[in-house]
Amino acid sequence: MGTNDGKQRAAAECDGCGTIGIVQIWPDGRLQPLGQSDFCDCDASTLRVLETDLDHDEIP
Repeated sequence: MGTNDGKQRAAAECDGCGTIGIVQIWPDGRLQPLGQSDFCDCDASTLRVLETDLDHDEIP
C-alpha cells in the first residue's frame, strides 16, 4: 500500500480546551480535522499532535 501522497493521520489535542480528535497531517505540516470542518469550538485553537499512525506496511 502507498503512503497516501505523504499524508498521515494522527491523534491531536486542542491546547485550549483539551478536546482530542483525529487529524490528517499534510506534507506541508498543516493539520486538518477528519470528518469535521472544525476540531473544537475554540476561536483560535492550537493543535498538538499526540501520536501518528504506523505505516500501513508495518501493521501486522
